[in-house]
Formats: sequence, structure tokens, C-alpha cells
Amino acid sequence: MAIDVYGIGNALVDIQMPISDQVLRKLASAKLPGGPADCRKGNMHLVDAGFQQETLKILERRERATVSGGSACNTLIGVAQLGRKAAYCGKVGRDAYGKFFGRDLRAASVGYDVPMGERGTGTCIVLVTPDAQRTMFTSLGISIELTPGDLDLDGIASSKWVYIEGYLWDAAGPKAASEKAMEHAKRHGAKVAYSYSDSFCVRRALDDFRRFTKEFVDLVFCNEDEARAFAGCQDTEAALREIATYDTGVALTCGKKGSILVLDGERHDIAPVPVKPVDTTGAGDLYAAGVLAGLCGGRPAKEAGELGSRMAARVIAVRGARIPASALKGETAGRPIPARGPRRRLARHR
Repeated sequence: MAIDVYGIGNALVDIQMPISDQVLRKLASAKLPGGPADCRKGNMHLVDAGFQQETLKILERRERATVSGGSACNTLIGVAQLGRKAAYCGKVGRDAYGKFFGRDLRAASVGYDVPMGERGTGTCIVLVTPDAQRTMFTSLGISIELTPGDLDLDGIASSKWVYIEGYLWDAAGPKAASEKAMEHAKRHGAKVAYSYSDSFCVRRALDDFRRFTKEFVDLVFCNEDEARAFAGCQDTEAALREIATYDTGVALTCGKKGSILVLDGERHDIAPVPVKPVDTTGAGDLYAAGVLAGLCGGRPAKEAGELGSRMAARVIAVRGARIPASALKGETAGRPIPARGPRRRLARHR
């Protein structure tokens, strides 16, 4: 069966907890072994499993939720929630977290059939402060052992879009899998969407990002920091124009200002959906889900962008990167539904 969106990313189990700014500062100042040299609020930090274990000990009495996650995983779940056919490729271990990941993804109607490995499943501690910002501590585990052999090449060939996250550009195997997927997609007529993921990903592999954006990518998803890092400038509009010179579409999220979608040479300024933010986790991921699902459902670009904006608003109104089914009642990728809900503050995209 044809797939609307085939996604590739770091397969992680998210452990989500609300904390105060004071506790976050305490964790940052503790300088636990295996942690980041510079703990920056609102960012993702790569850490080792020992750091995660010590952090969870410190926070052991706090409320927490455990869900399958990773950036592209969040996007694919959103695509499936909007009624489109979704499949995902990411590596997990043959442990309790890995088995949970597979069950959880299939229960969300996302196709998943990647062979398990022997190393531990990757996990991400997501700490949410009262201002709705999320600070993440990620131990990649076996996710960095993803290889081209784990790809479903038939699934890619039958897809409308292949969606890849920039976080994969940290290890040789996932990097090779990303390039193989892009090459195979273009060979078989599937479009390629790429998330720049984080400005540190862009800066660390800038030459590679520029090369494959030019060669393979049909639509870039990025925020303002990522766009400026790619373009090497401090002006968002100049960065948008620079990315467009690479013959790719751009879906640029601009926080409370909304977003800009440039596709097929036409620019669409998308208004934000007013909402009271609770947790910004997954805002960019669900924005991408709305845009891709809308395009797959035959919506014009502007309507796809508006669907992305509504998905971002709905996910920041709840804790975690999942939108409850009740909040999506009546929403599909095939037809627009007027936005509803509290109108107090503006949605912030990742």
C-alpha cells in the first residue's frame, strides 16, 4: 500500500517531567558526569546514560509520562492522527523500552517494522519549566546504529514524501541511511522533506547540509535560528532568501509571529493560532505533521501551512508531544476546520 509520509529519525523513548526553574538551575550547576558542558535552557543536549540515571534519581519523586518519541517520530504520529498513511524507520533495542516503542507506535497507526538490536534503546529526559520551555537530555543509545539496511526501500519508493530529521547527522550509520533514503526517494519520484532540527546540527555539518539541500531536498523545515545558521547571517528574511536559492521550498517557523511557507515559488505568511502555552515540546514536529499531511491530502500550500499552525497550537496547549484525540475531533488533512480554543497568547513554534 502506498505511504503518504515515510519518516526517518532517532527512535527514542521520552520521559517527560514538569520542573521549576530553580530545579533546572540546580541540575545545571551540579555538573553530573556525562552531562553537557553548558546546560542551556530550551535546548537539546547529548548526554550519556549515566547522566540520565543520576538525573532521574534526583527527580525520582516527580510526576512523569513515558511515550515513544524523537522528532520525526512525533511528526509521523501527527500525520497518522490526521488520517494519512505513515511509516517510520528508527532503531531500538531488544529491551523493555524498545518493545514499548514498537507497541506505542503501532497503536498510533504508524507502520513500524525495523529489526531490534542488542544495545539499549535511546531515551530523552524532557524537562518542562513553568514558561512552557522544554530542556532535553538525550542519550541516543542504539539509535545511532541505524544503517541503510534498516530502510524499507519499497516503502520509500511508494511514498509521496520522505521526511528526515537533522539529528541523524551525528553518526556514520544514520548519516548513510539518510543519504540512501534521499537518493532512493528522488530516483522513484518521492519528494524529500528535511528538518534542520537544531542550529547546532546545522553549524556542525554546514557543508553537508548545504550540499544535500541542493541535491535532494524539496522542502526544508526550520526555525529562525536554524535558518540563520544555514545562511550565515543574522537577518531572518535574508536567511529565507538564501535557503530559497538552493531550489527548495521552505517552511520557516517564527515563534509567536507564526510561520512562512515558500513552495513552488510562492510565499505564504501563516498567522499563528492564539493559545495558552503549557509545554512547547513537539511544536515544530507537529507543525511539520500538519503541513505534510495537508499537502498529501491535496490542500493548497497556504491551507497546509494553516493546518500546521493549528497542530502546533494544539500540542503546546498540552504536556508532551502528543495531541489528544479529543482535541483533533473533526480535523483531517483533506479539509480545513476553523480554529477554536482560548485566545489568550500566541502559539510558539519550536
